[in-house]
Amino acid sequence: MILDLTDRDADANVRIRTAAVLLFAQRGYAATSIRDLGKAVNMTNAGIYHHVSSKEALLADLMRVAQRGLIEATERMLTGAVRPADRLALLIGSLTAIHALNPMTTRVMDGELRSLTPGSPAHAEIIALRDAYEDHWRRALADGVREGVFRVADQKLTRLALMSMCTGTSEWYRPDGDSTLEQVCAEFVTIGLAAVRAPAPVAVTPDLSLLPDFPWEPPDARNDPRPDEARRQHVRHA
Repeated sequence: MILDLTDRDADANVRIRTAAVLLFAQRGYAATSIRDLGKAVNMTNAGIYHHVSSKEALLADLMRVAQRGLIEATERMLTGAVRPADRLALLIGSLTAIHALNPMTTRVMDGELRSLTPGSPAHAEIIALRDAYEDHWRRALADGVREGVFRVADQKLTRLALMSMCTGTSEWYRPDGDSTLEQVCAEFVTIGLAAVRAPAPVAVTPDLSLLPDFPWEPPDARNDPRPDEARRQHVRHA
């Protein structure tokens, strides 16, 4: 797909990151070259390197910002939530919504860790951020089991299954589909609580206004349901 990302009045860093997110998500990091990025934004290789030190550094920065945004949004949503069932409901709803609203950014965040050089500082940092986020899930499940409100045979498998359900929205969710994002989040919360045998429904839903905004998330045919001002894009599909 050829993109028109050549608006010279737009922020070059945002244009480069938008092109990178789209190409990394669609082609994969390994199959995307600096030349491909330059062609997408109508810049020379030297022009790209004026803004980023390397392709790997660009990937690491995208993943770092995405992971931090996910953690910060999660911690804002969890403020004041004490009961394990409430916390799990918020974790499910927020992870579902973030992936539905930022499908390309989250695909890169979730799928390209393998592309960072093993043992590098960037690789170690992204793993630490990923683990810090997943700790919220680990604690919620462990607390629920300890308090006797969750019945879970294998906490790790349960966590992985629930998180996979949530992240899958980056592949299939459509704002013009049969269900609104709020309905999807609510249904996933119901499914998740049933999976841990929670004794009673929990009426807790994420506040979508607390979700992170990634200004380089590429425009998408699915028409992001958030207000226009929350999506300050400087690019368009050709």
